Amino acid sequence: MSTLREGARIAVLGAGLAGLAAATQLKSDGFQVTVFEARDRSGGRVWSESISAGREEPCIIERGAEFVLNGYTTMRRLLAHTGLELVDTGMSYYVRALADTPKISTDDVVEAGRAAAAIARTYDTPPSAETVLQRLELSDRLVDALRGRIEISTAVAADQVSADTLEHIASFEPLPSWRVSGGNQELPKALAARLGSAVRYREYVHSVQDSGAGVVVETTGGVAVFDAVVVALPLSLIRDAATIALPLPGWKKAALGRVLQGDAAKLHLPLRSAPKTSAVMSTNGRFWTWTATDSTGTVTPVLNSFMGSPGALDRAAGSDDDFQAWITHAQHIRPDLDFDESEAVTTIWRHDPLARGAYAAFGPGGGKKDSEELERSVGHIYFAGEYADPDFTGLMEGALRSGERAAARIHHAAVGVAAEVVGVQ
Repeated sequence: MSTLREGARIAVLGAGLAGLAAATQLKSDGFQVTVFEARDRSGGRVWSESISAGREEPCIIERGAEFVLNGYTTMRRLLAHTGLELVDTGMSYYVRALADTPKISTDDVVEAGRAAAAIARTYDTPPSAETVLQRLELSDRLVDALRGRIEISTAVAADQVSADTLEHIASFEPLPSWRVSGGNQELPKALAARLGSAVRYREYVHSVQDSGAGVVVETTGGVAVFDAVVVALPLSLIRDAATIALPLPGWKKAALGRVLQGDAAKLHLPLRSAPKTSAVMSTNGRFWTWTATDSTGTVTPVLNSFMGSPGALDRAAGSDDDFQAWITHAQHIRPDLDFDESEAVTTIWRHDPLARGAYAAFGPGGGKKDSEELERSVGHIYFAGEYADPDFTGLMEGALRSGERAAARIHHAAVGVAAEVVGVQ
């Protein structure tokens, strides 16, 4: 096997947050970095765009990851490093009014969530969330409201996702939430800009093979040999050998198999006037809606909506996959808003061939204990992604932390080799 030394050539696959975090740290540590990105932009599932919404100044919408939450210390550090700022949304990601369950309050769901989390802690190995829900001695409607919250938040059906998720779902404190001023994609743009020509866009990676004399990377641009590779791609692509051939041993495949990539979509509906901030959830539709402030300090005249779980998307898609039912339902539960006739913006992540779904969640039996194996290297092939972080699984912070850990492992390997050489001399 080739020796990994300081200044080695490192390939990073993917210019999402995980890949860019890894590449940024590796460059800082003195490595020669090349980032391969199949898209024509950086950010991956962090994707900001603008719509007019009847304003002279366009409104920024987040077609992918949106909320910056408490504990995002890595993201805050990188934002400060790149001169970017956060904007308070004026609402809380954690607290959502219920639109179609008039006899059930948010407090009822809070108490149900806490009771379910307590039951989940009694298991040595986490079962499915549905297994725990079935043990709740509560009304069917209240249990389904909690089930809806789980499925929306995880983007996975309750009988498929680990009960560990209840620790997060049970958090209903009205904590603040933020977005990056100018759009969340400003962070990956800034990181990519600092990497300059090291980021190679529109270049697909077909295979990675550790030859012993180096790691051979085959792309649409040709074949190159590196000293190490960081694989920072969405979970579904890593697991699909027909898309990219990776040398995954049995233990790695088993760990990857205990993680699920959720199915989610986003909807943005222009409004004729700026509303108040809000957060409203539809249990029946398995989606929630919100209005929030932007960098101008005013509420953006756009209703944002997020739908989670495969079943919900299947039901809302309609025969023509137009999601008109979702649009109609969102307008129905928000009679307080004055909707514009402008075209809705929908983002269906299952339709994106470079993502094939949303963010990750652990399946039954899986959880934080899998993170070490998910990130564990295979020779000089390292792994990073939001799916692998134990504390911020599926989130932007998790992607950034995982990317930096991959860079730290490579740096540690190189420093260890250098130390051995010094000792011999």
